[in-house]
Amino acid sequence: MKIHINKQHLSLALSLFFLYLAIIFWPHFARWCRTFLAALTPLLIGAVVAYIVNLLLRQYERLYRHLFKGKRAAKFQRLWGIVLSYLTIFLILAVVIRLVIPELISCIQLLINNHSKVITHFIASFEHNSSIQEAIKHLDPRHLNWSKAEKFLSYGFGGTFKAVISTASSVVSGATTALIAFFFSIYLLIYKEMLARQFTRLINTYLSKIKLPLMYVIRTFDDCYSNYIAGQCKDAAILGVACFIGMTIMRMPYATMIGVVTAIGALIPIVGAILGASIGVILIFAVSPMQALVFLIFIIVLQQVDNRVTYPLVVGKSIGLPSVWVFAAVIVGGSLSGILGMMLTVPLFAAIYRIVATDVGKREKG
Repeated sequence: MKIHINKQHLSLALSLFFLYLAIIFWPHFARWCRTFLAALTPLLIGAVVAYIVNLLLRQYERLYRHLFKGKRAAKFQRLWGIVLSYLTIFLILAVVIRLVIPELISCIQLLINNHSKVITHFIASFEHNSSIQEAIKHLDPRHLNWSKAEKFLSYGFGGTFKAVISTASSVVSGATTALIAFFFSIYLLIYKEMLARQFTRLINTYLSKIKLPLMYVIRTFDDCYSNYIAGQCKDAAILGVACFIGMTIMRMPYATMIGVVTAIGALIPIVGAILGASIGVILIFAVSPMQALVFLIFIIVLQQVDNRVTYPLVVGKSIGLPSVWVFAAVIVGGSLSGILGMMLTVPLFAAIYRIVATDVGKREKG
């Protein structure tokens, strides 16, 4: 007797079986996924760093080819490009730290000096309070429960020791992750052509039927993210320098630090300007409330000029995402992963928007 097996029924049965396994073993699977993701974290960070550094590497390699001709010179193209790219990033970080740290220390000292007056007033009122002094006189060491005190001190020191060990472990783990990510990013940049060839061979072998649309999607995402990163960095630098110059002309305090904070905040769409302005207003308010009001008016005018003039000229329409979708991307990204999510979802939405718009246009014409 011949048994006829329906493929649809078999697929349904297998799907239900795998669903049952997924439900039963989900805790073990989730734990395995977390462990696997933790192991991949340094490599993922290294890949992101390599992608960002590669934007600089392309420019340096183009400049190197323009300055040095010949096959012998071409051998050192990648080496010098990588060295100059990382040196540029480290130099920018060093300059930012050198500019911000002195003013940050000055600001903290000012805040401490202002708050020390409040603390002195509090201590004076504490010393002259008759009821508190009377309560202190009634405290007799003989009535204290020393066993409880000893237990409290024991657990307190034990908890502190555990906290110190945990903090040290986190620092070491973070440093190790950063080091692995750094070296992995260098390897990716050195062998990026070889990796690209291997990736293309895999697509030709296993995904040849969808090669063209898949490569179009990859190129679109790469174009959106590259333009977004380069454009946002340029616009942030211009905005930070303009803020510093304007504050210097108006003789406002902490011009360098607030200019850097404004530039960093400008990397975050929509809410970044608000965060930068808020920090600047709080810092200046500790020195002079009137100057804080002037700074608030100045930063609002500067943001309007940037949004209407600088940003369209620098970034242009390279992202091609309407304002309403930028706002939606910021809200979704912020809900999923905070500030990092805001920065990543805007080019993601831009790429999806471009792909969908192109496909809709083709279907409408066809």
